[in-house]
Amino acid sequence: MSDTPDGASARVATSAAAVLPAGLRHQLEGLTLVSRSRLGRQGQGDRRSPLRGHSLQLVDHRAYVAGDDPRQVDWNAYARSGELFLRLYEDERTMTVHLLIDVSDSMDWGTPNKKQAALRLASALAYVALSSYDRLQIAFLSDRVVGQAGPFWGQAQRASALEALARAPSSSRTDLQASIAAYVDRIRQPGILILLTDLLSRTAEAGLRRFANARHEAVVLHILAPQELDPEQAEDVRLVDRETGQSIDVNLDRATLARYRERLGAWLEGLAILCRERNTRLARIGSAEDLERDIIRSLRTQGVLR
Repeated sequence: MSDTPDGASARVATSAAAVLPAGLRHQLEGLTLVSRSRLGRQGQGDRRSPLRGHSLQLVDHRAYVAGDDPRQVDWNAYARSGELFLRLYEDERTMTVHLLIDVSDSMDWGTPNKKQAALRLASALAYVALSSYDRLQIAFLSDRVVGQAGPFWGQAQRASALEALARAPSSSRTDLQASIAAYVDRIRQPGILILLTDLLSRTAEAGLRRFANARHEAVVLHILAPQELDPEQAEDVRLVDRETGQSIDVNLDRATLARYRERLGAWLEGLAILCRERNTRLARIGSAEDLERDIIRSLRTQGVLR
């Protein structure tokens, strides 16, 4: 490792400060992503920790505390810093977390902006995964896979993962079926797939069916803006498709809004049924929701985090 433990911690704090406040980072360090296979293997309530071993890959350090195995002390780190640190190794059973973020033009809209809300939430989930010593892969989707980063392991790589998310690309159109299939077909080992998207794609349902591959645990975080969930009444409004440029002039009177809300409710219910039938966890998130106060609490309630 090029950084000393103290140097790595400083990089993480500097990189994360702009995205995740110190209080939120402290909260995230106490959480883990819920895996049904992990719960079955380890038992309810057990928090994962990296395996202490000799033949596996070194992923990080932590400060030595009384009772730790002195054989795992990194004496090279001690010689550099004068402090005791334990070597932490990657567990052969380490779970891989795949964060798939929709970066199409339809996401780059709304007040607050859906794409920015998705990237901030993805940053929090990446921080949780790496704090729990999961392996992390990041992919950016539109009509194809337009960018990837990783794999990342261990707490020392949290800064690198957050920097990769901060550099997320932009793209135009969405084709969730094509982009999800292109990514999922390359995965060799089972893991948790977490999709952050507004699902505003003509192939959204087909994409969700492909996403709910039996070999993986699937989580969909459905992000919508307040203007999509509860638009205000207005006259002579021009609605423009962000991805195609097509437009339509409408009068958002009371009757039109009532029909819109009816169709929105039917669409959301249909998505919920599709995910439920395929054992896919689905959480709807408003881009205006507060990450620390609302979203993290909701994901814990819904069993995505614990």
